[in-house]
Amino acid sequence: MTERSDRATSAGPGNTEPTLTSILASYADAGFDADAFVVPEGRIQCGRCGSTVTAAQVDVHSIRRLEGQSDPADMSAVLALVCPVCRAQATVVVRFGPDADEDDTAVWALTRDRRDSDTLPPDAAPSEAG
Repeated sequence: MTERSDRATSAGPGNTEPTLTSILASYADAGFDADAFVVPEGRIQCGRCGSTVTAAQVDVHSIRRLEGQSDPADMSAVLALVCPVCRAQATVVVRFGPDADEDDTAVWALTRDRRDSDTLPPDAAPSEAG
């Protein structure tokens, strides 16, 4: 796991953990309505234009960590990013922790952390920012 994923947060104590669906909907409502996918060799494919780029070409503007309700080892995160080819604002679900594969791990290591850009809340879905 990289430093980037350590800085991401999940819902605080006493909060009910939102579902992946509700988090994706929150990002979509904020304009990050395209899909992106982790593909082999730690690359990311844009669902809007179909381009596949290295994760190092991608700017991440927000990260929302999730852990499984019944299995805390079920760790994933939603990354809000901008496609460097078509400029689509998209989200991608990336696994981390013990169940992450080498492609997910490469995405974590290579994406450019732009969470200081004021585009989105850095460590929460837009609907969770207060």
